[in-house]
Amino acid sequence: MRKASKKAIMRELRSLAMISAGMVAGSLGGKALDKALKVDESLPGFQAKKFVRPVVQLGAGVLGAVKLKNQDLKMLSAGVGASGVVSTVKVILKKDILNGFEGAHLASAQSVFLDQGYDNYIESYEPILPVLASYSEPVETLTLDSGDDSSEYENVEII
Repeated sequence: MRKASKKAIMRELRSLAMISAGMVAGSLGGKALDKALKVDESLPGFQAKKFVRPVVQLGAGVLGAVKLKNQDLKMLSAGVGASGVVSTVKVILKKDILNGFEGAHLASAQSVFLDQGYDNYIESYEPILPVLASYSEPVETLTLDSGDDSSEYENVEII
């Protein structure tokens, strides 16, 4: 494995910072665009206004990556394009991928499962365990000194 120079590390960190900044800038610009177009997220059904944000973000990201010469600005535009991908998924699936899919999906499936009463169809499991025999003779506990002979005691447990 070869050593990385400080200059190469800083270049990679700058690229990541530019992509992150582009993602943030694209998200903020998209929110401003939605606000200007008065997009109502609570309305059900298809709304063409909802697709303006992802199209503009993706378009700006692709156009910047193709036309710009500066590598930092290309990374910035790649971040804007990435925010467009996130917006597209959010519009199509109606779920924000940055919040994750698992929790929302499992919570909704669980609520449907319990609301429809499927828990009544699940049989309870009660294992049949063997009955343990109890001692018929009581056990007596005695403390013996090291010199005592334990052979003279019956029904004694030596601990």
